[in-house]
Amino acid sequence: MKKVSLVLLVFTISFLYSQPPIGSKSMLHTHSAQTLGKGVVTLYSEMNFFTRATEFVGSQKPANFHAANYWLVVGQTYLSWGILDNLDFIISPRIYQDTHYTNEYNLPGDLFTTLKLGNFAFMERKLNMAGAITMRFPVGEKHNYPFVEYASGSIEYALTGMWSYFFDPYLPDRSLSLHLNLGWWNHNEAGRTVYDYRGKKYDATKNSSELQYAFGLIYPTDMFDYRLEIMGIAFLNEPDEFVYSRENYAYVTPSIRYKALPWLSADLGVDIRISSDKNTTNYDIVAELANPDYNLPNYCSWRVHMGLNLQIWPLTTRKLSSAELEREKFKKRVEFFEKIVQERDRTKDVQEELERLKKEREQAEKELEELKQILQEEK
Repeated sequence: MKKVSLVLLVFTISFLYSQPPIGSKSMLHTHSAQTLGKGVVTLYSEMNFFTRATEFVGSQKPANFHAANYWLVVGQTYLSWGILDNLDFIISPRIYQDTHYTNEYNLPGDLFTTLKLGNFAFMERKLNMAGAITMRFPVGEKHNYPFVEYASGSIEYALTGMWSYFFDPYLPDRSLSLHLNLGWWNHNEAGRTVYDYRGKKYDATKNSSELQYAFGLIYPTDMFDYRLEIMGIAFLNEPDEFVYSRENYAYVTPSIRYKALPWLSADLGVDIRISSDKNTTNYDIVAELANPDYNLPNYCSWRVHMGLNLQIWPLTTRKLSSAELEREKFKKRVEFFEKIVQERDRTKDVQEELERLKKEREQAEKELEELKQILQEEK
């Protein structure tokens, strides 16, 4: 009953861990190159879950075999603050994590922090670029457990690049958009005890690192955003053989965002693993928790995601007066036309530069022809 109550509490107060937390202008795994804007504060609460009952694979079941039900519930929150128009800070505690150790709940789990510099526009503002630095602090009691991404128990860090392409640069939230993320993650575990099972310690012999990638598209409508993502990792330096989740993985994730109010939206999605269920953990070295006879891979074959996104500042619940609405509309129109003028001026400057280069080339060709004539006359 206690376990059921705790799971219900997690469902109620926190809706996953995906890739490094980058703030609310994101999909479930693929993050936008946009930033929140100066003074904006948002809270994103997320959860994912997976479950599977084990079965014995074979003709004769051993006498000591006991069926088990494996589950995974993860809860995490993301508090994002727009420090400047191009700079966001995100702090993200993981508030719950099933580990399948004696202490089944990592409560609290690890803490993530991110500094994101972005919203830099190119190609007539259709292309946006951003970069982020993320750190993971090992606040949780346990690390290195099955079915989830590898956690070394050390202070880990990542560098992530983000690119977003908007088909309508003036209304980016109302047009089809494509998003690409590439990141490098260092687990930074060399010399540390990564795994401790019944008093036996396993120390890492090297630092492992991985390439993280994600690609997503968003098709927005007035009430819903329809989204599709592909995400995964590829280890550049593999962890030691006693580590769980030491394989590369890839998922495809369809999801939908319901935009209930301008300041409130809800997400629902599902991860479907498209990579193999290969398990390369060396069970001759380490006492096993996820017994290979159960035919369970190191990563979930599926995961369901639920999330709730709330803008907590500035408050948008106050009804604007007619004069304030007119001022807001006028301000947006002015900004819109200013951007158009800037783009036209930039285009005009490029055309003038091309004309200047063309004239210089014609002059150079003329001088070269005159030089040829002088050389011929001297002969």
